[in-house]
Amino acid sequence: MSPNRADEHLARLEAMVAEIQQQERQSRQELNDALARQAAAARDGRLGKDWEDVQRRVDAGVTTIPDVLSGRDDSPAARRLAELSRRNLTAMAEQYRADPDNVEELAQTEAEWVRLARGAAAPEDGSRD
Repeated sequence: MSPNRADEHLARLEAMVAEIQQQERQSRQELNDALARQAAAARDGRLGKDWEDVQRRVDAGVTTIPDVLSGRDDSPAARRLAELSRRNLTAMAEQYRADPDNVEELAQTEAEWVRLARGAAAPEDGSRD
């Protein structure tokens, strides 16, 4: 490859990296904005008493949203929110699986998981039985 072609390829790669980094910054800002709106709504009681209670505890540094949703926070409000989250995620997953448009994508994803799991279980020297 000529130096000019290599420079062109490098310039394209650098532009792609810069674009991805900008998209990441934008996505991070959008997420932070959404989390701030959710926290404000929780503080104001617009999301219900459980969210208001949990947000008060988050603001005080007693817990975190990941702790609430994972079940590590065992306060009554956190337990109810974690259970609600589990039910909602289960319902969403069932709806996704029931959609015929998702069947092929699910099959491909499951096959990839199996392939990755087999690769992770392979001996360290890379040999296969």
